[in-house]
Amino acid sequence: MTELSNADSIEESRFATPSWAWRQSCILLGCYLLFLVLLYWPTIAAIVTQWKTRTFAHGFLILPISAYLVWTRRKRLALLKPVPTFWALPFAALFALGWLLGQLTATDVLQQFCLVAMTIVSIWGVLGTAVARSLLMPLAFLLFAVPIGASLIPKLQDFSAWFAVKMLDLSRVPVLLEGRYISVPSGRWEVAEACSGIRYLTSSVTVGFLYAGLTYRSWIRRIAFLLASAVVPIFANGFRVYGIILLAYLSSNRIAAGVDHLIYGWIFFTIVMISLLWVGSWWREKPERGTVTLPDATPNSRDSSAQGHFAGEILRASAKRTALFSALFFLVLGLGPLAAKLIWKPVGELPPLRLAAPAASRPWRTSSEEVYGWKPSFATPNAELIQSYESKEHIVELYVAYYGPGRPDAKLVSSTNSLFDGKFWSRTGEDETAVTFDGRSFYVHEVFIRSAQESLTVWNWYWVDEKFTSNEYFTKYLLAKADLLRSHQAAAAIALATADHSDPQRAAEVLKEFLNHVALRDCLH
Repeated sequence: MTELSNADSIEESRFATPSWAWRQSCILLGCYLLFLVLLYWPTIAAIVTQWKTRTFAHGFLILPISAYLVWTRRKRLALLKPVPTFWALPFAALFALGWLLGQLTATDVLQQFCLVAMTIVSIWGVLGTAVARSLLMPLAFLLFAVPIGASLIPKLQDFSAWFAVKMLDLSRVPVLLEGRYISVPSGRWEVAEACSGIRYLTSSVTVGFLYAGLTYRSWIRRIAFLLASAVVPIFANGFRVYGIILLAYLSSNRIAAGVDHLIYGWIFFTIVMISLLWVGSWWREKPERGTVTLPDATPNSRDSSAQGHFAGEILRASAKRTALFSALFFLVLGLGPLAAKLIWKPVGELPPLRLAAPAASRPWRTSSEEVYGWKPSFATPNAELIQSYESKEHIVELYVAYYGPGRPDAKLVSSTNSLFDGKFWSRTGEDETAVTFDGRSFYVHEVFIRSAQESLTVWNWYWVDEKFTSNEYFTKYLLAKADLLRSHQAAAAIALATADHSDPQRAAEVLKEFLNHVALRDCLH
Protein backbone atom coordinates (compact mmCIF):
# COMPACT_ATOMS: atom_id res chain seq x y z
CA MET A 1 0.00 0.00 0.00
CA THR A 2 2.85 2.33 0.86
CA GLU A 3 4.69 1.51 -2.34
CA LEU A 4 1.59 2.31 -4.43
CA SER A 5 1.10 5.61 -2.63
CA ASN A 6 4.70 6.58 -3.23
CA ALA A 7 4.42 5.69 -6.93
CA ASP A 8 1.31 7.86 -7.31
CA SER A 9 3.05 10.70 -5.49
CA ILE A 10 6.06 10.49 -7.76
CA GLU A 11 3.77 10.49 -10.81
CA GLU A 12 1.92 13.58 -9.58
CA SER A 13 5.24 15.26 -8.84
CA ARG A 14 6.40 14.57 -12.38
CA PHE A 15 3.37 16.39 -13.77
CA ALA A 16 4.13 19.40 -11.58
CA THR A 17 7.66 19.86 -12.95
CA PRO A 18 8.57 22.88 -15.13
CA SER A 19 9.03 20.69 -18.22
CA TRP A 20 5.43 19.45 -18.04
CA ALA A 21 4.19 22.97 -17.30
CA TRP A 22 6.03 24.26 -20.37
CA ARG A 23 4.53 21.51 -22.55
CA GLN A 24 1.03 22.30 -21.32
CA SER A 25 1.49 26.08 -21.66
CA CYS A 26 2.89 25.82 -25.20
CA ILE A 27 -0.11 23.75 -26.29
CA LEU A 28 -2.48 26.28 -24.72
CA LEU A 29 -0.60 29.20 -26.27
CA GLY A 30 -0.74 27.54 -29.68
CA CYS A 31 -4.54 27.27 -29.31
CA TYR A 32 -4.76 30.99 -28.46
CA LEU A 33 -2.63 32.01 -31.41
CA LEU A 34 -4.60 29.80 -33.79
CA PHE A 35 -7.79 31.33 -32.39
CA LEU A 36 -6.43 34.82 -33.07
CA VAL A 37 -5.43 33.90 -36.62
CA LEU A 38 -8.88 32.50 -37.43
CA LEU A 39 -10.78 35.31 -35.74
CA TYR A 40 -8.71 38.22 -37.02
CA TRP A 41 -7.62 36.87 -40.39
CA PRO A 42 -8.70 39.98 -42.40
CA THR A 43 -6.48 42.15 -40.18
CA ILE A 44 -3.54 39.75 -40.61
CA ALA A 45 -4.04 39.77 -44.38
CA ALA A 46 -4.02 43.60 -44.34
CA ILE A 47 -0.72 43.58 -42.42
CA VAL A 48 0.90 41.19 -44.92
CA THR A 49 -0.36 43.34 -47.80
CA GLN A 50 1.43 46.34 -46.28
CA TRP A 51 4.60 44.26 -45.86
CA LYS A 52 4.65 43.78 -49.62
CA THR A 53 5.29 47.51 -50.10
CA ARG A 54 8.80 48.94 -50.10
CA THR A 55 8.17 51.05 -47.03
CA PHE A 56 7.29 48.14 -44.75
CA ALA A 57 9.13 45.24 -46.41
CA HIS A 58 11.12 44.75 -43.18
CA GLY A 59 7.93 43.35 -41.62
CA PHE A 60 8.67 39.90 -43.05
CA LEU A 61 11.80 39.75 -40.86
CA ILE A 62 10.14 40.65 -37.57
CA LEU A 63 8.69 37.24 -36.67
CA PRO A 64 11.85 35.22 -37.54
CA ILE A 65 14.08 37.63 -35.62
CA SER A 66 11.75 37.64 -32.62
CA ALA A 67 11.66 33.82 -32.66
CA TYR A 68 15.47 33.73 -32.78
CA LEU A 69 15.69 36.07 -29.79
CA VAL A 70 13.39 33.73 -27.87
CA TRP A 71 15.57 30.77 -28.87
CA THR A 72 18.69 32.46 -27.52
CA ARG A 73 16.95 32.71 -24.13
CA ARG A 74 15.89 29.06 -23.99
CA LYS A 75 18.29 28.14 -21.14
CA ARG A 76 17.06 31.02 -19.03
CA LEU A 77 13.44 30.10 -19.76
CA ALA A 78 14.03 26.47 -18.76
CA LEU A 79 14.65 27.66 -15.21
CA LEU A 80 11.23 29.31 -15.03
CA LYS A 81 7.82 27.71 -14.62
CA PRO A 82 5.02 29.23 -16.75
CA VAL A 83 1.95 30.15 -14.71
CA PRO A 84 -1.13 31.87 -16.26
CA THR A 85 -1.77 35.36 -14.93
CA PHE A 86 -5.18 36.99 -14.71
CA TRP A 87 -3.57 40.43 -14.90
CA ALA A 88 -3.47 40.00 -18.68
CA LEU A 89 -7.27 39.85 -18.98
CA PRO A 90 -8.05 43.60 -18.62
CA PHE A 91 -5.28 44.43 -21.11
CA ALA A 92 -6.65 41.90 -23.58
CA ALA A 93 -10.11 43.45 -23.18
CA LEU A 94 -8.66 46.93 -23.72
CA PHE A 95 -6.95 45.96 -26.98
CA ALA A 96 -10.04 44.08 -28.14
CA LEU A 97 -12.00 47.30 -27.63
CA GLY A 98 -9.30 49.21 -29.50
CA TRP A 99 -9.60 46.77 -32.41
CA LEU A 100 -13.36 47.31 -32.40
CA LEU A 101 -12.93 51.09 -32.57
CA GLY A 102 -10.54 50.61 -35.47
CA GLN A 103 -13.13 48.45 -37.20
CA LEU A 104 -15.90 50.99 -36.63
CA THR A 105 -13.83 53.87 -37.98
CA ALA A 106 -12.08 51.88 -40.75
CA THR A 107 -8.71 52.70 -39.15
CA ASP A 108 -6.53 49.84 -40.33
CA VAL A 109 -3.43 50.82 -38.36
CA LEU A 110 -5.37 50.81 -35.05
CA GLN A 111 -6.75 47.34 -35.78
CA GLN A 112 -3.30 46.05 -36.70
CA PHE A 113 -1.63 47.49 -33.61
CA CYS A 114 -4.29 46.09 -31.29
CA LEU A 115 -4.02 42.64 -32.90
CA VAL A 116 -0.25 42.51 -32.38
CA ALA A 117 -0.75 43.82 -28.83
CA MET A 118 -3.32 41.07 -28.17
CA THR A 119 -0.76 38.52 -29.38
CA ILE A 120 1.80 39.86 -26.90
CA VAL A 121 -0.77 39.92 -24.09
CA SER A 122 -1.74 36.33 -24.90
CA ILE A 123 1.86 35.21 -24.48
CA TRP A 124 2.08 37.12 -21.22
CA GLY A 125 -1.22 35.73 -19.96
CA VAL A 126 -0.42 32.09 -20.71
CA LEU A 127 3.23 32.05 -19.65
CA GLY A 128 3.04 34.46 -16.74
CA THR A 129 4.76 37.64 -15.66
CA ALA A 130 8.15 36.07 -14.85
CA VAL A 131 8.45 34.52 -18.32
CA ALA A 132 7.12 37.65 -20.06
CA ARG A 133 9.69 39.75 -18.22
CA SER A 134 12.44 37.46 -19.50
CA LEU A 135 11.00 37.78 -23.04
CA LEU A 136 10.47 41.54 -22.85
CA MET A 137 12.70 42.40 -25.79
CA PRO A 138 11.42 39.73 -28.24
CA LEU A 139 7.82 40.58 -27.35
CA ALA A 140 8.33 44.33 -27.71
CA PHE A 141 10.09 43.73 -31.04
CA LEU A 142 6.84 42.22 -32.38
CA LEU A 143 5.34 45.73 -32.40
CA PHE A 144 7.57 46.56 -35.37
CA ALA A 145 5.42 44.15 -37.37
CA VAL A 146 2.72 46.85 -37.39
CA PRO A 147 3.05 48.85 -40.64
CA ILE A 148 2.82 52.21 -38.94
CA GLY A 149 4.26 55.52 -40.10
CA ALA A 150 2.47 56.27 -43.38
CA SER A 151 0.82 59.31 -41.77
CA LEU A 152 4.29 60.78 -41.19
CA ILE A 153 5.13 60.90 -44.91
CA PRO A 154 3.70 64.40 -45.61
CA LYS A 155 5.45 65.87 -42.56
CA LEU A 156 8.74 64.20 -43.50
CA GLN A 157 8.40 65.57 -47.04
CA ASP A 158 7.83 69.08 -45.71
CA PHE A 159 10.76 68.88 -43.28
CA SER A 160 13.18 67.48 -45.88
CA ALA A 161 12.22 70.19 -48.37
CA TRP A 162 12.56 72.95 -45.76
CA PHE A 163 15.88 71.61 -44.46
CA ALA A 164 17.34 71.24 -47.96
CA VAL A 165 16.32 74.79 -48.88
CA LYS A 166 17.94 76.17 -45.72
CA MET A 167 21.16 74.33 -46.49
CA LEU A 168 21.14 75.46 -50.14
CA ASP A 169 20.59 79.01 -48.98
CA LEU A 170 23.59 78.73 -46.64
CA SER A 171 25.59 77.36 -49.58
CA ARG A 172 24.65 80.51 -51.55
CA VAL A 173 22.69 78.58 -54.16
CA PRO A 174 19.71 80.55 -55.53
CA VAL A 175 16.68 78.55 -54.43
CA LEU A 176 12.89 78.86 -54.26
CA LEU A 177 10.57 76.60 -52.26
CA GLU A 178 6.96 76.09 -53.36
CA GLY A 179 5.32 73.50 -51.16
CA ARG A 180 7.48 70.44 -51.80
CA TYR A 181 9.02 71.75 -55.02
CA ILE A 182 12.55 73.14 -54.88
CA SER A 183 13.69 75.32 -57.79
CA VAL A 184 17.35 76.09 -58.49
CA PRO A 185 18.90 77.55 -61.66
CA SER A 186 19.68 74.06 -63.02
CA GLY A 187 16.17 72.68 -62.60
CA ARG A 188 13.13 71.98 -60.44
CA TRP A 189 13.02 69.17 -57.88
CA GLU A 190 10.11 67.58 -56.04
CA VAL A 191 10.44 65.97 -52.62
CA ALA A 192 8.05 63.12 -53.45
CA GLU A 193 6.81 60.36 -51.16
CA ALA A 194 9.75 58.15 -52.18
CA CYS A 195 12.09 60.93 -51.05
CA SER A 196 10.37 61.51 -47.70
CA GLY A 197 12.81 59.23 -45.89
CA ILE A 198 10.10 57.05 -44.33
CA ARG A 199 11.92 53.88 -45.44
CA TYR A 200 15.13 55.11 -43.84
CA LEU A 201 13.26 56.00 -40.68
CA THR A 202 11.43 52.69 -40.25
CA SER A 203 14.57 50.68 -41.04
CA SER A 204 16.72 52.76 -38.72
CA VAL A 205 14.33 52.54 -35.77
CA THR A 206 13.96 48.77 -36.22
CA VAL A 207 17.71 48.20 -36.33
CA GLY A 208 18.22 50.71 -33.51
CA PHE A 209 15.81 48.86 -31.23
CA LEU A 210 17.61 45.57 -31.82
CA TYR A 211 21.03 47.12 -31.32
CA ALA A 212 20.03 48.96 -28.14
CA GLY A 213 18.46 45.85 -26.63
CA LEU A 214 21.46 43.64 -27.39
CA THR A 215 24.22 46.15 -26.63
CA TYR A 216 23.04 48.05 -23.54
CA ARG A 217 21.70 47.07 -20.13
CA SER A 218 20.92 50.59 -18.94
CA TRP A 219 17.44 51.80 -19.91
CA ILE A 220 18.75 55.35 -20.27
CA ARG A 221 21.26 54.26 -22.90
CA ARG A 222 18.67 52.12 -24.67
CA ILE A 223 16.15 54.95 -24.89
CA ALA A 224 18.82 57.46 -25.91
CA PHE A 225 20.07 55.25 -28.76
CA LEU A 226 16.52 54.54 -29.92
CA LEU A 227 15.81 58.27 -30.05
CA ALA A 228 19.04 58.79 -31.98
CA SER A 229 17.91 56.06 -34.40
CA ALA A 230 14.77 58.11 -35.09
CA VAL A 231 16.28 61.61 -35.21
CA VAL A 232 19.45 60.87 -37.19
CA PRO A 233 17.72 59.45 -40.33
CA ILE A 234 15.32 62.41 -40.45
CA PHE A 235 18.16 64.92 -40.58
CA ALA A 236 20.21 62.58 -42.76
CA ASN A 237 17.42 62.53 -45.33
CA GLY A 238 17.40 66.34 -45.33
CA PHE A 239 21.14 66.26 -46.00
CA ARG A 240 20.56 63.68 -48.73
CA VAL A 241 18.04 65.89 -50.53
CA TYR A 242 20.36 68.87 -50.13
CA GLY A 243 23.39 66.93 -51.38
CA ILE A 244 21.61 65.58 -54.45
CA ILE A 245 20.33 69.00 -55.51
CA LEU A 246 23.72 70.58 -54.83
CA LEU A 247 25.55 67.92 -56.90
CA ALA A 248 23.09 68.37 -59.76
CA TYR A 249 23.48 72.16 -59.57
CA LEU A 250 27.28 72.07 -59.54
CA SER A 251 27.46 69.50 -62.36
CA SER A 252 24.70 71.02 -64.49
CA ASN A 253 22.58 67.91 -63.91
CA ARG A 254 25.28 65.48 -65.07
CA ILE A 255 25.49 63.94 -61.58
CA ALA A 256 22.62 62.78 -59.34
CA ALA A 257 20.08 62.97 -62.14
CA GLY A 258 17.50 60.28 -62.97
CA VAL A 259 17.64 57.16 -60.80
CA ASP A 260 21.17 58.01 -59.66
CA HIS A 261 19.81 60.03 -56.74
CA LEU A 262 18.04 56.92 -55.38
CA ILE A 263 21.26 54.88 -55.55
CA TYR A 264 23.24 57.69 -53.93
CA GLY A 265 20.53 57.90 -51.28
CA TRP A 266 20.83 54.26 -50.20
CA ILE A 267 24.63 54.45 -50.20
CA PHE A 268 24.41 57.55 -48.04
CA PHE A 269 21.89 55.89 -45.69
CA THR A 270 24.14 52.82 -45.32
CA ILE A 271 27.06 55.05 -44.36
CA VAL A 272 24.88 56.91 -41.85
CA MET A 273 23.67 53.66 -40.23
CA ILE A 274 27.18 52.22 -39.97
CA SER A 275 28.37 55.48 -38.42
CA LEU A 276 25.45 55.48 -35.96
CA LEU A 277 26.17 51.91 -34.84
CA TRP A 278 29.89 52.65 -34.59
CA VAL A 279 29.29 55.67 -32.37
CA GLY A 280 26.82 53.65 -30.30
CA SER A 281 29.49 51.00 -29.70
CA TRP A 282 31.49 53.54 -27.66
CA TRP A 283 29.03 53.08 -24.79
CA ARG A 284 28.67 49.32 -25.20
CA GLU A 285 27.99 47.43 -21.95
CA LYS A 286 29.08 43.88 -21.27
CA PRO A 287 26.23 41.43 -20.67
CA GLU A 288 25.61 40.26 -17.14
CA ARG A 289 27.01 36.86 -16.31
CA GLY A 290 25.72 34.52 -13.68
CA THR A 291 24.44 31.02 -13.15
CA VAL A 292 21.25 29.81 -11.63
CA THR A 293 20.85 26.21 -10.57
CA LEU A 294 17.65 24.25 -10.56
CA PRO A 295 16.57 22.75 -7.23
CA ASP A 296 16.71 19.00 -6.98
CA ALA A 297 13.23 17.79 -7.89
CA THR A 298 13.88 14.11 -7.06
CA PRO A 299 11.86 13.03 -4.04
CA ASN A 300 13.75 11.13 -1.32
CA SER A 301 12.42 8.07 0.43
CA ARG A 302 11.57 9.80 3.71
CA ASP A 303 9.26 12.58 2.57
CA SER A 304 8.20 11.45 -0.89
CA SER A 305 4.64 10.93 0.31
CA ALA A 306 4.39 14.48 1.68
CA GLN A 307 6.01 15.94 -1.42
CA GLY A 308 3.70 13.97 -3.69
CA HIS A 309 0.61 15.08 -1.77
CA PHE A 310 1.74 18.72 -1.95
CA ALA A 311 2.53 18.39 -5.66
CA GLY A 312 -0.88 16.88 -6.26
CA GLU A 313 -2.58 19.80 -4.55
CA ILE A 314 -0.56 22.22 -6.68
CA LEU A 315 -1.44 20.29 -9.82
CA ARG A 316 -5.18 20.32 -9.07
CA ALA A 317 -5.14 24.05 -8.20
CA SER A 318 -3.15 24.79 -11.33
CA ALA A 319 -5.60 22.85 -13.49
CA LYS A 320 -8.56 24.81 -12.11
CA ARG A 321 -6.70 28.09 -12.55
CA THR A 322 -5.76 27.22 -16.14
CA ALA A 323 -9.31 26.15 -17.01
CA LEU A 324 -10.83 29.35 -15.61
CA PHE A 325 -8.18 31.49 -17.28
CA SER A 326 -8.69 29.76 -20.64
CA ALA A 327 -12.45 30.27 -20.59
CA LEU A 328 -12.17 33.96 -19.70
CA PHE A 329 -9.33 34.63 -22.12
CA PHE A 330 -11.05 33.03 -25.12
CA LEU A 331 -14.13 35.10 -24.33
CA VAL A 332 -12.16 38.35 -24.06
CA LEU A 333 -10.21 37.75 -27.28
CA GLY A 334 -13.46 37.24 -29.17
CA LEU A 335 -15.10 40.42 -27.85
CA GLY A 336 -14.02 42.61 -30.76
CA PRO A 337 -15.38 40.61 -33.72
CA LEU A 338 -18.46 39.54 -31.74
CA ALA A 339 -19.31 43.15 -30.84
CA ALA A 340 -18.72 44.22 -34.45
CA LYS A 341 -21.24 41.61 -35.64
CA LEU A 342 -23.81 42.80 -33.10
CA ILE A 343 -23.31 46.49 -33.86
CA TRP A 344 -23.38 46.15 -37.64
CA LYS A 345 -26.75 44.76 -38.46
CA PRO A 346 -27.59 44.54 -42.15
CA VAL A 347 -29.28 47.70 -43.33
CA GLY A 348 -29.99 46.39 -46.79
CA GLU A 349 -28.74 47.62 -50.08
CA LEU A 350 -29.06 51.36 -50.42
CA PRO A 351 -30.76 52.44 -53.63
CA PRO A 352 -28.58 54.26 -56.13
CA LEU A 353 -28.14 57.81 -54.95
CA ARG A 354 -28.01 60.94 -57.01
CA LEU A 355 -27.13 64.05 -55.08
CA ALA A 356 -28.98 67.17 -56.07
CA ALA A 357 -26.85 70.27 -56.47
CA PRO A 358 -27.61 72.64 -53.58
CA ALA A 359 -29.28 75.89 -54.52
CA ALA A 360 -27.37 79.17 -54.23
CA SER A 361 -28.82 82.61 -53.68
CA ARG A 362 -27.92 85.62 -55.76
CA PRO A 363 -25.44 86.74 -56.93
CA TRP A 364 -24.31 83.10 -57.17
CA ARG A 365 -25.85 80.71 -59.69
CA THR A 366 -25.11 77.20 -60.91
CA SER A 367 -22.97 76.71 -64.00
CA SER A 368 -22.63 73.72 -66.33
CA GLU A 369 -18.94 74.31 -66.97
CA GLU A 370 -16.07 72.69 -65.07
CA VAL A 371 -13.36 75.16 -65.93
CA TYR A 372 -10.62 73.95 -63.57
CA GLY A 373 -10.48 70.25 -64.42
CA TRP A 374 -10.24 69.55 -60.69
CA LYS A 375 -11.82 66.63 -58.86
CA PRO A 376 -10.94 64.98 -55.52
CA SER A 377 -10.75 61.22 -55.15
CA PHE A 378 -12.46 59.50 -52.20
CA ALA A 379 -12.79 55.74 -51.74
CA THR A 380 -16.15 54.02 -52.35
CA PRO A 381 -18.70 56.78 -51.62
CA ASN A 382 -22.38 56.00 -52.19
CA ALA A 383 -22.69 59.10 -54.32
CA GLU A 384 -20.55 61.98 -55.58
CA LEU A 385 -21.37 65.48 -56.67
CA ILE A 386 -19.24 68.07 -58.42
CA GLN A 387 -20.95 71.33 -59.32
CA SER A 388 -19.69 74.71 -60.51
CA TYR A 389 -21.08 78.07 -59.37
CA GLU A 390 -20.32 81.51 -60.72
CA SER A 391 -20.72 85.10 -59.58
CA LYS A 392 -19.45 87.89 -61.76
CA GLU A 393 -15.82 87.00 -62.48
CA HIS A 394 -15.54 84.36 -59.75
CA ILE A 395 -16.07 80.60 -60.10
CA VAL A 396 -16.32 78.08 -57.25
CA GLU A 397 -16.47 74.33 -57.66
CA LEU A 398 -18.19 72.22 -55.00
CA TYR A 399 -17.37 68.53 -54.42
CA VAL A 400 -19.30 66.19 -52.10
CA ALA A 401 -18.51 62.52 -51.40
CA TYR A 402 -21.58 61.08 -49.65
CA TYR A 403 -21.45 57.93 -47.50
CA GLY A 404 -24.74 56.28 -46.57
CA PRO A 405 -25.55 55.07 -43.04
CA GLY A 406 -24.29 51.73 -41.70
CA ARG A 407 -21.32 51.36 -44.06
CA PRO A 408 -18.66 49.14 -42.37
CA ASP A 409 -16.27 49.68 -45.28
CA ALA A 410 -16.69 53.46 -45.45
CA LYS A 411 -13.37 55.20 -46.04
CA LEU A 412 -14.43 58.75 -45.29
CA VAL A 413 -11.04 59.39 -43.67
CA SER A 414 -8.23 57.47 -45.33
CA SER A 415 -4.67 58.05 -46.47
CA THR A 416 -5.74 56.89 -49.94
CA ASN A 417 -8.17 59.80 -50.31
CA SER A 418 -6.84 62.81 -52.17
CA LEU A 419 -8.04 66.34 -52.80
CA PHE A 420 -6.39 66.50 -56.23
CA ASP A 421 -4.81 64.37 -58.92
CA GLY A 422 -1.07 64.43 -58.36
CA LYS A 423 -0.38 63.87 -62.07
CA PHE A 424 -1.79 67.26 -63.05
CA TRP A 425 -1.70 69.26 -59.82
CA SER A 426 1.14 69.96 -57.41
CA ARG A 427 0.69 71.10 -53.83
CA THR A 428 2.37 74.43 -53.03
CA GLY A 429 1.22 74.84 -49.42
CA GLU A 430 -1.48 74.20 -46.84
CA ASP A 431 -3.03 75.85 -43.80
CA GLU A 432 -6.18 76.00 -41.66
CA THR A 433 -8.83 78.69 -41.85
CA ALA A 434 -11.66 79.53 -39.46
CA VAL A 435 -15.09 79.83 -41.09
CA THR A 436 -18.67 80.31 -39.96
CA PHE A 437 -21.34 78.35 -41.77
CA ASP A 438 -24.93 77.54 -40.87
CA GLY A 439 -24.51 79.40 -37.59
CA ARG A 440 -21.51 77.28 -36.52
CA SER A 441 -17.83 78.12 -36.42
CA PHE A 442 -15.20 75.55 -37.31
CA TYR A 443 -11.86 75.18 -39.12
CA VAL A 444 -11.40 73.99 -42.68
CA HIS A 445 -8.29 72.42 -44.17
CA GLU A 446 -6.85 74.80 -46.76
CA VAL A 447 -4.61 73.49 -49.57
CA PHE A 448 -2.94 75.47 -52.35
CA ILE A 449 -2.41 73.58 -55.62
CA ARG A 450 -1.09 74.50 -59.03
CA SER A 451 -1.18 73.03 -62.53
CA ALA A 452 0.34 74.18 -65.80
CA GLN A 453 -2.74 76.35 -66.44
CA GLU A 454 -4.27 77.25 -63.08
CA SER A 455 -3.63 77.94 -59.40
CA LEU A 456 -6.36 76.99 -56.89
CA THR A 457 -7.23 77.38 -53.24
CA VAL A 458 -9.04 74.29 -51.96
CA TRP A 459 -11.02 73.99 -48.72
CA ASN A 460 -11.91 70.61 -47.26
CA TRP A 461 -13.91 69.45 -44.23
CA TYR A 462 -16.24 66.64 -43.09
CA TRP A 463 -19.89 66.37 -42.14
CA VAL A 464 -20.61 63.67 -39.52
CA ASP A 465 -23.42 63.40 -36.98
CA GLU A 466 -24.73 66.83 -37.96
CA LYS A 467 -21.34 68.37 -37.17
CA PHE A 468 -18.74 70.05 -39.38
CA THR A 469 -15.05 69.48 -38.70
CA SER A 470 -11.73 69.23 -40.54
CA ASN A 471 -10.06 67.23 -37.76
CA GLU A 472 -9.61 63.66 -38.98
CA TYR A 473 -9.34 62.20 -35.47
CA PHE A 474 -12.52 63.92 -34.33
CA THR A 475 -14.21 62.70 -37.50
CA LYS A 476 -13.27 59.10 -36.65
CA TYR A 477 -14.55 59.61 -33.11
CA LEU A 478 -17.91 60.83 -34.46
CA LEU A 479 -18.11 57.84 -36.82
CA ALA A 480 -17.37 55.39 -33.98
CA LYS A 481 -19.91 57.11 -31.72
CA ALA A 482 -22.61 56.89 -34.40
CA ASP A 483 -21.97 53.16 -34.87
CA LEU A 484 -21.84 52.39 -31.15
CA LEU A 485 -25.11 54.25 -30.54
CA ARG A 486 -26.59 52.66 -33.67
CA SER A 487 -27.68 56.03 -35.00
CA HIS A 488 -26.31 54.99 -38.43
CA GLN A 489 -26.24 58.52 -39.73
CA ALA A 490 -24.81 59.45 -43.09
CA ALA A 491 -21.53 61.30 -43.50
CA ALA A 492 -19.80 63.27 -46.22
CA ALA A 493 -16.54 64.83 -47.30
CA ILE A 494 -16.93 68.37 -48.66
CA ALA A 495 -14.46 70.40 -50.71
CA LEU A 496 -14.53 73.81 -52.39
CA ALA A 497 -12.08 75.19 -54.94
CA THR A 498 -11.57 78.57 -56.58
CA ALA A 499 -8.79 80.26 -58.52
CA ASP A 500 -6.51 82.35 -56.30
CA HIS A 501 -4.61 84.26 -59.04
CA SER A 502 -1.59 84.49 -56.70
CA ASP A 503 -3.82 86.08 -54.05
CA PRO A 504 -4.85 83.37 -51.52
CA GLN A 505 -6.44 85.93 -49.21
CA ARG A 506 -8.82 87.09 -51.91
CA ALA A 507 -9.63 83.47 -52.78
CA ALA A 508 -10.50 82.80 -49.12
CA GLU A 509 -12.88 85.76 -49.14
CA VAL A 510 -14.58 84.39 -52.28
CA LEU A 511 -15.07 80.98 -50.67
CA LYS A 512 -16.45 82.50 -47.47
CA GLU A 513 -18.89 84.60 -49.48
CA PHE A 514 -20.01 81.51 -51.41
CA LEU A 515 -20.70 79.60 -48.18
CA ASN A 516 -23.01 82.40 -47.08
CA HIS A 517 -25.15 81.90 -50.19
CA VAL A 518 -25.32 78.10 -50.66
CA ALA A 519 -27.91 75.77 -49.07
CA LEU A 520 -25.47 72.93 -48.51
CA ARG A 521 -27.68 71.04 -46.08
CA ASP A 522 -30.21 70.40 -48.85
CA CYS A 523 -27.58 68.22 -50.48
CA LEU A 524 -26.64 66.33 -47.30
CA HIS A 525 -30.11 65.21 -46.13
